Amino acid sequence: MTEEPTGRAATSKPRTCSCGYGREHHMVSAEGVYTTSGYLRLFFGISARPIKVKYRCRRCNEVFSVTTDPAILDLHY
Repeated sequence: MTEEPTGRAATSKPRTCSCGYGREHHMVSAEGVYTTSGYLRLFFGISARPIKVKYRCRRCNEVFSVTTDPAILDLHY
């Protein structure tokens, strides 16, 4: 558990969209966000590492989680 600024202990529950889907659900798409040079590399067919990954539900079109964790970014390289 982590400590919130108000002094209460926060419980870490997995983030879900309003439909109730989490990151690993088949209706959730991971979308990479790249720098300008990253988009140019992708355009020419060269792999690029995203600067962040957004998780969007394909049913309600809600972005419910964003990460910049290097381990997860490497998975989307």
